[in-house]
Amino acid sequence: MNMTTAVAPEAPSETVVIHSRRDILRYLEDNPRNTPRVGILFAIAMTSVLADAYDLGSLSIGVSSMTQDLGLTATQIGFITSATALGALASALAGGIIADRTGRYKLFIICAVLLTVAPIGICLSVNFWMVLFFRVILGIAIGLDMPVAFSFMAELLTKETNAKFINFWQPLASFSNILGVSIALPFAINAVTSHIWRFTVGFGAVIAVVALVLRLKYSEESPQWSARHQTLEQAAGVLGKTYDLNVIVEPDGSDDTMEEEQKHGVRELFGQKQRAKTVLVSICAFAQQLQYYGVGFYIPVIAAMVFGKDMVSTIVATICAQGLAMLAGLLGVRLTSRLGLRRLGLVGYAIVLVCLVWMGLIGVQGGQDPSLLPVFLVAFLLAGSSFGPGPLSKTLAAVVYPTEIRGIGTGWSETMGRVGSAIGLFFFPVVLAAIGIKSTMLVIAICPIIAIVALLTVRWGEKSQRQSRLVTPEAG
Repeated sequence: MNMTTAVAPEAPSETVVIHSRRDILRYLEDNPRNTPRVGILFAIAMTSVLADAYDLGSLSIGVSSMTQDLGLTATQIGFITSATALGALASALAGGIIADRTGRYKLFIICAVLLTVAPIGICLSVNFWMVLFFRVILGIAIGLDMPVAFSFMAELLTKETNAKFINFWQPLASFSNILGVSIALPFAINAVTSHIWRFTVGFGAVIAVVALVLRLKYSEESPQWSARHQTLEQAAGVLGKTYDLNVIVEPDGSDDTMEEEQKHGVRELFGQKQRAKTVLVSICAFAQQLQYYGVGFYIPVIAAMVFGKDMVSTIVATICAQGLAMLAGLLGVRLTSRLGLRRLGLVGYAIVLVCLVWMGLIGVQGGQDPSLLPVFLVAFLLAGSSFGPGPLSKTLAAVVYPTEIRGIGTGWSETMGRVGSAIGLFFFPVVLAAIGIKSTMLVIAICPIIAIVALLTVRWGEKSQRQSRLVTPEAG
C-alpha cells in the first residue's frame, strides 16, 4: 500500500492561555522575545533608516553633477538639499500621532510605497521643480515612517534588550550612506560626471521596493498596540503570529470593565511625568542632527577642499570616514548595556567637540601640499557621533516613553531632529561662505557643548531605567 506523508508545519514553541488584554500586556512585559520572526520584523522596521541614510549619501556625492545637468543656482541647491529634511519635519509629529491612534501596520505600507515612488521621480526629473517636489515627498515619507519604525522596534523587544538592539540603526545608517556614495565610484573611475546623480539617487528605489515586498509579506501590527486598542481575539492573533505562540483565548470578562482608552496628545509630553524626558530628547535630537547634517552631508565638500577635482579620492575618503563611523556604531551597540545611553552620549559628544574645535583651529589645507588631518578629524567626528549622539538622538525617545505615547514621543524627537538637520543643511554653506571653515566649525561646536550640559543636568527617571538596564548600575 502506497502511503504519502504530509509534512506538517512546525508547531508553535509554547502554549499561552489568555483571559484578557491585560494578560497579553503582562506576558509581553515578563517574557523574552527573540524568535526568528521578531528578527525579520525588526529588520523590516529598520528599512526606513536605510532609505534616509542612503538619500544623504547619494545626494551628497551627486549634488555637483545635478547642479551641472540641471543648471541649478546655489539657492536652488539649498532648497533641494534641505527639502527632504523639511518634508520630514512637516510629517514626523503627524506620523507619531497617527501611529498611536491607528496602529503601526497601515503607515508601514503607505510609507513603503512613497519611499519607492519618490526616488524614481527624482531620478527622472528634468528641472528644479520636479526634483524639489519628489524630494519633499521623500521627506514626508521618511518623517511618517521613522516614528512608526522606532516605536515598533521598541515594542517588539524586552526592556532589557530594546536600547541595545535599536542602536543598530546607527551602523546600519553608516552602511547605507557608504552604499549611496559607492554607487558613484565606477563613474568617477571612468571620468563620467554627467547624470551620476540619477543613478545614485534612483538606486534608492530598489531598496524601497525590497522593503515594500517584505512589509507586505511579513509585517504585523505591534502586539502592544494591538493589546491596547483591538479586540481580545485580534490581539491574541497578533501575539501568536509575532512570537510563534499557540494562544488559547478564554475570556473572563475583565476587559468589559477596562477603562476607555484615553486619547493622548503632544501636551502630555510636557506634563509633569514626561517633561524631563522630553527636554532631554529634544536637545539630543536637535543638537546631533544639526552637527551631523551640518558637517556629515558636506564630507565630500570638505574632502574636495583637500583633494581638489580628484573625484575618486573624494569618494574614497568619504567611504573611509563612513566606514569608521560604522565601526564606532557597532562598538556603541556592544557597549550599550554596559555603559547605558547617558554615558554613550557623553563620550560621543566629547569626541565630536574635540574634533570640531581642532578643525576650527587648523582649518583645511588643500592645493599641491594638502593636509589630510581635516579628513581624519571629520572621520573621527562621524565616529564619535555614531558611537553615542546618533543612537541617543532616536533610541532615547523610543525607549523612555510608555507605549500609549511612544509614537507621539518618537514623532516629537524626529521633529526636533529634522529642525536641526534643516538648519544644518542651510547653515553650513551659508556660514562657510561668510566666515570660513575655521569659524564655522567653532560655531557648530556649540551643539555638543549644549548636549553635554543637558546630559549632565537633566534627569529622566534613572532609577526605573536602571532596573530595566537602559542605564545600568555601572553607568549611574
